[in-house]
Amino acid sequence: MNEKKYTVRPQIDVNLSQQDIDDIMAVALDGGICYWCRKAEVVGECLGEYASDQISRGGALILHDAESAQTWELTLEKFLKGVKLYFEQGCHVNVEDNAIDTCDIDANDADCIIQFAVFGEVVFG
Repeated sequence: MNEKKYTVRPQIDVNLSQQDIDDIMAVALDGGICYWCRKAEVVGECLGEYASDQISRGGALILHDAESAQTWELTLEKFLKGVKLYFEQGCHVNVEDNAIDTCDIDANDADCIIQFAVFGEVVFG
């Protein structure tokens, strides 16, 4: 007899601080997305000390494809959508008291978050 299985996808709330976003962006820009993104360009005035500070402060980055002239814009709204999709797809980051420890976010995690943010899915890798 084949036992029927059911999938349940619980919704969780994850609170991200400005520092959490900066930390994830730093991991992404310092190696996570470098194999498909050759350059991250600040749009307008730099809103923090580093390009990785731009998103959490409401700014935008233009991400340049590593092999073509194609570009994509990353904003805070898109970043948050990327985090949501990442969790919906079964990420392996622990959530305690509705918060994550960004020390658990490695280059692969950050890469996936940015790809979900920009493409709605993981396209590269």
